[in-house]
Amino acid sequence: MNGKIKAPNPQDPKFEEWESNDNQVMSWLFNSMEPQVYEIFAYSETSKALWDSLRDMYGHAKNASCVFELQQEISKMERIAGQSFINHLRNLKRKWDELKQYCPIAATIEVYTEREEEDRIFQLLASLRPEYEDMRRQNLMQITLPSLASMCATVNREETR
Repeated sequence: MNGKIKAPNPQDPKFEEWESNDNQVMSWLFNSMEPQVYEIFAYSETSKALWDSLRDMYGHAKNASCVFELQQEISKMERIAGQSFINHLRNLKRKWDELKQYCPIAATIEVYTEREEEDRIFQLLASLRPEYEDMRRQNLMQITLPSLASMCATVNREETR
């Protein structure tokens, strides 16, 4: 949904049509939900508010801890003895596809550059010894990852502590 679309004023002649369309979209969204999920969002005022709430709760964007875990799983995947190459490839492809849900193709060079830095941060965090687990977890749970330089400074401070 386009975040720039706003509900017309209730006195606007187009309001009834907008409200009807908005209710239809909300019905589609509600009908696609599990009952327990529906109960959480049943009182959303508009389809935009409903969509934004769903995105905030279930959206994959900026979920650094999931991306980190998937990258770790992929980097540690080995072909099991007796496993065919096709089955091994299928397992890898599943993980790649899941990772793609969190990191779709970069639309701009800025997004690409940001992802490249995130990958370096993930590689740095993965390379740290187990005693850094708390710091790793705290950084991965942040809505926005710190920069690589900031992360390096944090690790350095932690090491000298």
